[in-house]
Amino acid sequence: MVYPVLLVIHNTLRWFVLGSLLATLVSGYSGWLRPRSYSSTDATLRVVATSIAHTQLLVGLYLYTISPIISYYWTNRPRFGELPGRSAGAVDSSQFSFFALIHTGLMVTSVVLMTIGSGMVKRQTDARQRFRTTAIYFTIGLVLILIAVPWPFSSLAARPWVRTF
Repeated sequence: MVYPVLLVIHNTLRWFVLGSLLATLVSGYSGWLRPRSYSSTDATLRVVATSIAHTQLLVGLYLYTISPIISYYWTNRPRFGELPGRSAGAVDSSQFSFFALIHTGLMVTSVVLMTIGSGMVKRQTDARQRFRTTAIYFTIGLVLILIAVPWPFSSLAARPWVRTF
């Protein structure tokens, strides 16, 4: 019963992650391209985006541990030296490997990069450098997230825009 509830929460948090990242990127690029002072609002946007991304990652990692898709993948994946689809129980569907490897790996990487970028910004004193660091690290994070989200049009693992119970 907890799995479907967490899927809805994970899906809803996706939109908060994307919205907070976009707000942080607008702040970052505007300060980098048109120099201005780094304000407490800019810092708050960065911290909120990073915090929401961390929360999303924690929910996602817990889902990973209880997911029937992930469990099926690790039970039935091709073993070293076997060709996919050629052995008993081998996984043929791309959605299994997408969620078990690609989605998880890219999401962890994106949150780690945003965390590193956020930490670097805290230690910098020059406003323009702070905006530049924010813009670069959070752009890379956003691109990785956009690649790894199972959008409805994805050929690897399509999921609805909004998940309901």
